[in-house]
Amino acid sequence: MENIHVGILTIIAMSIQGLAGLGLIFLMAVQTTKSEQSGSGMGWGTIGGQASSSVKKFGLDAKISQVTMVFAVIFILSSVIAAVLHKNNL
Repeated sequence: MENIHVGILTIIAMSIQGLAGLGLIFLMAVQTTKSEQSGSGMGWGTIGGQASSSVKKFGLDAKISQVTMVFAVIFILSSVIAAVLHKNNL
């Protein structure tokens, strides 16, 4: 019975890990690059220049960076938890 609970917790941790990974991919795609911020780039961003047109405010960039950091921490913690639970389930 205990292995079933560990298996369910592993699935939950892996689901959180997957969602955090998808969130990280999206957040990193919409962030502006350093060359876009300084104006030294050719206008090409992470999404072919579209990121610079949709995210102009540096305040919004700062918020996106903070949210990206939160998603990264969630991803790392859920990865460690899923690995420990999976190891104990074997």
